[in-house]
Amino acid sequence: MVPLIKPQKSLIQRAQITSNPQEAISEYFQSKLEDHQIKKYPEWDIARVSPAAELIKARQELALAGTELSAKRKEQLEKRKVMDEQWNDLRQKEELLRQSFIKFNKFAKENQEKRERAEHKINDELERQAARNAEAEELQEKMNRLQEIKYNMQKHVKEYKMYQNYLEKVVNETGQFQSISDVFNRYETLAEARASLSETQDKNLEALEVTGTEMYHMTEEKSQILMGLNNQLAQLQGRYDRAKLRALRWETMVSRIKATAAAKNLELTQVKSCCWNIYKQICRRKDIPIEVQKDDIENQLVHIKRTILELKRITRVAKKKAAKRRGS
Repeated sequence: MVPLIKPQKSLIQRAQITSNPQEAISEYFQSKLEDHQIKKYPEWDIARVSPAAELIKARQELALAGTELSAKRKEQLEKRKVMDEQWNDLRQKEELLRQSFIKFNKFAKENQEKRERAEHKINDELERQAARNAEAEELQEKMNRLQEIKYNMQKHVKEYKMYQNYLEKVVNETGQFQSISDVFNRYETLAEARASLSETQDKNLEALEVTGTEMYHMTEEKSQILMGLNNQLAQLQGRYDRAKLRALRWETMVSRIKATAAAKNLELTQVKSCCWNIYKQICRRKDIPIEVQKDDIENQLVHIKRTILELKRITRVAKKKAAKRRGS
């Protein structure tokens, strides 16, 4: 700040300059207003001076007022610069505040969006967690059921373990089977053969019973016919008695011969059927083709005999091994 030139006597008292720009402007205009309102009253108690002295004094006051005015103008320019700088600073601060407010608004919006996304993610995570908990409970129930099934299966395995050991021992000792399934297949084959033979035998017995019944009815019919003939012959003369007895005897012999022939024929048919079935079972078990014809009973019996001898030999070897094992 430029220092002001103080006169020897000044009728005007300067006001204190404040550092606040707004207060300085208000004081400046207030001082201007007071300058226009100041009235100078003559001093009656002093001696009057000459007009020349008053002119000189007026010129001095005018020069002093001009100096003070120049100083005021310089001071006003400096204050104007300070105020411009402060206004620029205020504008910059306002711009910074506006930018800060925009950034804060943007930051608040982003935080709100992030919060909404976070809440959405939390809800999704809670739903996913509930679904996972439900799946976990379901899997736990399945695991419990599987554990129970496992326990039951282990119990059954423990109960039937001795049968498995026995079958494995049979497979290892006989050497005829490759695995336990072969033993079961052999058993099933023999069971099927036994069932088939039993069924065939039952059919043959039924056929034999039917044939016997038919022969019985036939015999009754023939007996009735013979009784009728005997009644007719009884009415005839005695000469027919001998012929009647002879005819009856031959009829009885014929019936017996027929019954015997039918029984033999039935037995032969049964034997042929049994031989053929046994031969087919043997070929199926040995996994060989059927080469003998169905009517060739002799070759079928040869194959059956050979197979029976092989089975007997296997049985003897098995019994010997079993006896040695029991002895050891």
